[in-house]
Amino acid sequence: MREPDHPENSDIRPHTWRKPVMESPYATPRSDIGKDSDTCSIYTPNQIMAGAFLGGPVGLIHFLRANFVTLGNDALAKRSLVYGAALIVALLVILPLLPEKFPGLPITIAYMVFGRQVANRYQLTGRAIDASTRYTAQSNWHVFGCGLLCLVASLIVLVVPMMLLGALGILKS
Repeated sequence: MREPDHPENSDIRPHTWRKPVMESPYATPRSDIGKDSDTCSIYTPNQIMAGAFLGGPVGLIHFLRANFVTLGNDALAKRSLVYGAALIVALLVILPLLPEKFPGLPITIAYMVFGRQVANRYQLTGRAIDASTRYTAQSNWHVFGCGLLCLVASLIVLVVPMMLLGALGILKS
């Protein structure tokens, strides 16, 4: 059967030919220049450390897991979620037991350094990412934005349970 939208079909009248439809005459033309579909963005160990500093424990979990997913290591991606949940539970247990004047910075530095070591050992180092043709370093602005979102999530996950325990009289302030 002949298709009516081909001009080669002589028994079709010319006014019924279909012309290619443009998406939008006002939009800029699409181009594949600068796009390399084979490259993946990945967080460097320093970005993971910065994201963990800014985003708290939820940031650490997010950045490590995102790299494992990008690298195709689903087993370690799941393990990072499990260990991250254990970290949050441990923080919920330990934080109320600490003295009131205890600084939070040592705990933050501890999980920042831990995240960097995990990234260096099980993921790619910064130099390996720079030398790779398959992976590129994620944008620092992206790390900053995700870190802020993770900060909100960390506050919800850590502060809300503490407030509930305080409101119920279980945790004394």
